[in-house]
Amino acid sequence: MKRNLLIIAAMALLTSCGNSEAGTEQTTAQPEMQENAGAPELSAADKKAAILAGKMDPVCEMDYDAEWTESAEYMGSTIHFCSEGCKTAFTARPEKYIKAEQ
Repeated sequence: MKRNLLIIAAMALLTSCGNSEAGTEQTTAQPEMQENAGAPELSAADKKAAILAGKMDPVCEMDYDAEWTESAEYMGSTIHFCSEGCKTAFTARPEKYIKAEQ
C-alpha cells in the first residue's frame, strides 16, 4: 500500500509543472518553483511581452524550455506552456494571466 502511494505521488510530480496555482485559485507556488530566486522581478509590461513572445509560461511564469510541447494561440501569438495543466488553466481564463493593463 505504501509503495503504491509513493508511485502515485511520483507520477503526479512528473506530470505537473510544480505550480500549485495551475487550475486552482491558490496563489502560492511550490518551493521547487523558486528557480529564479535572486533574479530581478519583471515588470507587468515585461511579463506580458515575454508571454506574448513565447518566452514564458503565463501560469507558472517559468522561462521557456525548448522541450515544452504544449502551446496555444492567443492574440495572434503562440503561447508556450510547461505542462498540460498550465495550458488548461490559461485557456480557461487567459485574462487572469495576461491582464489588459500589463
